[in-house]
Amino acid sequence: MAYINIASLRLCTESEGPGKRLALWVQGCERRCPGCCNPEMQEIKRNVVVDTKDLINIIRQSKEGNDIEGLSFIGGEPFLQACGLAEIAKWAHVEGLSVLIFTGYLLEELREMNNPDVDSLLQCTDILVDGPFIEEQYDNERDWIGSTNQRVHFLSDTYKKGIEYQNNRHQMEVLVSEQDILINGWPY
Repeated sequence: MAYINIASLRLCTESEGPGKRLALWVQGCERRCPGCCNPEMQEIKRNVVVDTKDLINIIRQSKEGNDIEGLSFIGGEPFLQACGLAEIAKWAHVEGLSVLIFTGYLLEELREMNNPDVDSLLQCTDILVDGPFIEEQYDNERDWIGSTNQRVHFLSDTYKKGIEYQNNRHQMEVLVSEQDILINGWPY
């Protein structure tokens, strides 16, 4: 049994990767990129800690109710919570859901860690967007990529290369409830 320290969760979004996805933002990041669109998620602190089994049940309900095709793990830094996310990603693949991860690490750095949890998470990743966000290199061409230095790695055959150019623009979603106004995607 593993746990995930969550910063935010969207049951269905179309602005955090291809198609309809459940997006999970984790709490904590050591990179602290200037201009990060999620600075409140950088601090390594306890936020909302959830058992992976409970998250899997939430994802299952979103798959049934929202017809999602995949999961997007965002941060914070997902690879700081690789153990729990790997468990969820393995389950997702069995269920036919794709996995996209946004990370501040380079793929080479992740592989050099020789960390079994990181390796396990990479094995269940379909698309990896790697590299730190660099504010001065904002990306205006790729749909869900922050800066031009960030690379897109297709680690499986689930998606065709170039899907990140499908709309040639960033999308933004605004969700309004009685308690909150939530924005995700790139509000530029």
